Amino acid sequence: MPAFLLILISALHYVKSGAALWLAAIAITAAATVRAVDLAWRRLESSSTGHAKWIWDAGAVTHPAPLRFTASRSLVIAEPVSWARAKIFVQYGYVLRLDGRQVGAGEMRPGDPLDVYDLSSAFPPGVHVFEIEAESATGIGGILFALDISGHGRGAVVSDGSWRIRGRPAWVWGEPPIYPWLFPLEKTARAFRAAAQ
Repeated sequence: MPAFLLILISALHYVKSGAALWLAAIAITAAATVRAVDLAWRRLESSSTGHAKWIWDAGAVTHPAPLRFTASRSLVIAEPVSWARAKIFVQYGYVLRLDGRQVGAGEMRPGDPLDVYDLSSAFPPGVHVFEIEAESATGIGGILFALDISGHGRGAVVSDGSWRIRGRPAWVWGEPPIYPWLFPLEKTARAFRAAAQ
């Protein structure tokens, strides 16, 4: 009988050790998963463009061909603005206008950073209209836009289905990350280009 008890105690000790190791492995895996999800959410929430979506012309592209169109959206400002900045990415080329005045232009490829424009002095109270003239040699591309402005906060205006192209709502590709653009980030060397280009 004492030998049986020794074997039983030894077996229970082995099972407890194994169970403890399995519990520790599960706890470590769970903690790593929670951390990865937390980091992904933080990156999404701290994205330079907030809830902006990739948009484009809703017209059907049956074969590669050059395309040029203008996406527009208005914003009503009721109080004086102390700061404002527009962040934009357009593959392949764009001209950004505010109230008919050009405030920026550029050409971009996947992997390029966002262009950022300081528009702090461009918003007296009233209705303002953003226009993004976009072009693509193949007819395919994407526009990502976000306006941060005092009194309205981060992402006061973002690219989404409320933008109009040729009288129709813009086509929404979806939120970043979407291949090939992923998460375009601000690059401080290019940030805050002068609004009066």
